Amino acid sequence: MDTKKRSTDVFAPSIKGLFILDDDGKRVFAQYFTSECKVTANTKLQKEFEKRAAKKTTSYANMADADAISFEGYVLVFKRLGDNTTLYILGDPDENELMLVTVLNAMEEAVSSLLRGTLDANSLLQGLAQVCLCADEVVMDGLIMETDPMLIAGRASMAQTIKQIPIQDQTLQQFATAAKEKLATVFR
Repeated sequence: MDTKKRSTDVFAPSIKGLFILDDDGKRVFAQYFTSECKVTANTKLQKEFEKRAAKKTTSYANMADADAISFEGYVLVFKRLGDNTTLYILGDPDENELMLVTVLNAMEEAVSSLLRGTLDANSLLQGLAQVCLCADEVVMDGLIMETDPMLIAGRASMAQTIKQIPIQDQTLQQFATAAKEKLATVFR
């Protein structure tokens, strides 16, 4: 069983989670894709882990570039987004750091494009729907699906506008997609 899981990991790069914190280490956005690891089992453990990550990474001098560290048995890739926010990508210790940096850069560029370059905590909270849509386009159940920031931003903005179109003006495909999303949120 373990051999089978390991062989699929080679072909399917994945992440454990992504989160955005403000300068105080408080969560702006977080999405975790597994409850198996010791830091993502519940919200309390996640927030404690995020605080420790913020404390550890504030000592890095130049956070304008992406950086990767080994942190508590995981690979943690991070980059300062705006004046007071930092984006983190959490991966397995054997995950390719370049792939994690690619995910980080794709997420940053897509969100920046949708929020017109303002990536401070207040702007991210106001545009939380766009941040969530970008995260959903980049990663599905921990598997990295897309790393092209223009495609991610395009799909995220299209998904946002489809939800705003009155039901009588939607095509059948748009209606089916919107209905599927509504049902998924109801049954979660």
